[in-house]
Amino acid sequence: MKIFNQLAIILGIWAVGEYISAAISKFILIPGSIVGMILLFLMLQFKIIKIEKIENVSNFFLDNMALFFVPAGVSLIKSMDIIKENMILLIIAIFVTTVVVMWSTGIVVEVMMKRKEKRD
Repeated sequence: MKIFNQLAIILGIWAVGEYISAAISKFILIPGSIVGMILLFLMLQFKIIKIEKIENVSNFFLDNMALFFVPAGVSLIKSMDIIKENMILLIIAIFVTTVVVMWSTGIVVEVMMKRKEKRD
């Protein structure tokens, strides 16, 4: 019974996230699962839900996380025609975003190191 209660809590938060996502879809498109994860994070942070109340089910999900990537992989394989048509654009986008992330990370690290040096 404990596992069903934990699953009900997680699915309930997911359902609320889907509802919020549908309600705000006119303004911004955020997947309901993401909204649900944010809600769960906030509830855990502010101790509205204790980790013990969802620990078993969440550990099961984490242990079997690879299974959740199978549908995404199948979808990529089904979309191989679109990927082939846009291969150059995808490579350029990957390269540009990688450079931007590396550059911005470097700047943040430098700023943090300077702040630490000032404190010391």
